[in-house]
Amino acid sequence: MKTTCFVPLIALAAAAPAYAESADDLSFESRADIIVTASRAVSEPREIGSAISVITRETLDRNQITFVKDALIDTPGVLVSTDRPGNYASVNIRGSNNDEVLWLVDGIPLGDPSAASTEFRADHLIAADIAQIEVLRGNQSSLYGSDAIGGVINIITQRAIEEGIAVNAEAEAGSHGTLNGGASLLGKSGPVDFRLTATGYRHDGPSLTDPRTATRPASEKDAYRRYGFSGRMGVEASPNLRFQMNGFWADTFSDLDNTGSDSLNTVRKREYAVSGQGLYASSDDRLTVRLTGSRYVARRLYFGSAYRPEGDLYRGTKDTLALDARYDTGGLISLAAGGALEREKSDQATFHSGDFNARISTRSAYGELALRPAAGLTLTGAARIDDNSRFGTFDTYRGTVAYAAGPVKFRASYGTGAKAPGLYQLFDPTYGNPHLKAEKSRGGDIGADIALSDTFSASASYFFLRKTNEIEWNASIGRSGGYRQWGRTRAHGVELGLTARPLAWLTVSQSFTYTDHEAYSDAAARYRDSGRPEYAGTTAITVLPAAGAEFTARVRYRDGDASTRLATRAYAVVDLLGSYRINGNVELFGRVTNLFDKWYQMYAHTNTLGRSAYGGVRVSF
Repeated sequence: MKTTCFVPLIALAAAAPAYAESADDLSFESRADIIVTASRAVSEPREIGSAISVITRETLDRNQITFVKDALIDTPGVLVSTDRPGNYASVNIRGSNNDEVLWLVDGIPLGDPSAASTEFRADHLIAADIAQIEVLRGNQSSLYGSDAIGGVINIITQRAIEEGIAVNAEAEAGSHGTLNGGASLLGKSGPVDFRLTATGYRHDGPSLTDPRTATRPASEKDAYRRYGFSGRMGVEASPNLRFQMNGFWADTFSDLDNTGSDSLNTVRKREYAVSGQGLYASSDDRLTVRLTGSRYVARRLYFGSAYRPEGDLYRGTKDTLALDARYDTGGLISLAAGGALEREKSDQATFHSGDFNARISTRSAYGELALRPAAGLTLTGAARIDDNSRFGTFDTYRGTVAYAAGPVKFRASYGTGAKAPGLYQLFDPTYGNPHLKAEKSRGGDIGADIALSDTFSASASYFFLRKTNEIEWNASIGRSGGYRQWGRTRAHGVELGLTARPLAWLTVSQSFTYTDHEAYSDAAARYRDSGRPEYAGTTAITVLPAAGAEFTARVRYRDGDASTRLATRAYAVVDLLGSYRINGNVELFGRVTNLFDKWYQMYAHTNTLGRSAYGGVRVSF
């Protein structure tokens, strides 16, 4: 039995609310905010039966977030494997794996077909150009296809909505030789709007392998750098028709280490995504049709003594063409339907594993129906069929119910999911297994949300997830190991969180997740504790001591992780953050992370940064 190292300060808490706060909104019925991800047929918070958290631009700035994964640490139901910049980040939702979470940026599906299981790795994804992050939890394959067993993380970037030109810029420096900065140029003139963002980040170390638990001396500083660009442009061709282009590009360099010792290996990764969209909306806004074409490319090149002299190459390409339509009668019924064609390609040239080129395609169609049979009550049902060029067809479905009465909304959902094996798992010359099939899952939740103006908001969920046919790595296959398909896991737990503003100058927030995760053991012929962290949470207190000034004390805590043969211990880390707005155009900010220089590891043998201090300035004009 595991013991809890930190008791949450707030006992009654809940998942982050799925809406923006407004002093004039006293109930779910009165809210007109839009949630993009949770449903194709409905988008108002009072009608959404799924558990979803929304991270706003204001929250990103208050928490001084540079990398997206750091914002997710404070999100209920989400477990992140690292808080170190540039380090490999595994993002799990409700007991899922990293490859079972679908990432979208402005509608572009992200996923690297050259990775082991077509997963997106969020190591280098930054927050500088983001307007909003929506985290949708639970099986979503009926709407979003493969990779959405755990949920969907949808990122919406900033867009110019006011006439004229605006510039936003930020610069920061701090411990470990950290330099971080970026600038955005936004503009709008009549029917045309645009944004262009440039960013850069670097630090000098310390060692990626923790010298305190290393099996051999680990003193080398492991540097990391990143720079990139992103942008979007939109044109209102007519009152009913809009076109836009979105995209980003990033170039990164990371030092690598062995599990318990230094290594001279390095990796350079270049990735880009681009999409073109056309959106038609009828004059009465009842009918909307969206056509999207996108491409995501990730190219990784590994250097070191174990790789080819020119580097081991992995290059993955994901192309998607999607059509989505929605018709809302404004009354009893809303309908949504669509389809997509997705093609994945992997090119690999390596020293040990060999070379291969492979591709696979998937055609899909879905439909969703929303019913409003009574005041405050919304029912949705969705179904999807995917036709994979290798596995044939598989279907998924999902249903939700939401009932909003004044400041309270009750909700529940249930659905199934599927995850296709990756091209590497199938076709790698050394480790691949061409007989793998799609993984299956089912899961659901039940919960409630409360919204009392801008003074109190809360949400709570009980959830469960079952997975079968899981693909796993097994070292006993052949001479070098390989992939097999037999795994079964199950998870259930509670997501809790709270935001309370009892005084105009005081805000208290709390998130907490408890997850019981078990894996089936053939040897024992029963399910056994997998050793994953059972709890994680964040407690924060923010005060406004004077005009323009804001200070936050934050505690992040997590259970130990014994899911591998190398275990970590439970920990709690205290951070202090502050900012001061000099005027409407200039803001100073700074933070001290790990204030008491606590030794901890989020992943076994991986070094965290210790007590660190950073300071910077934001300007806008």
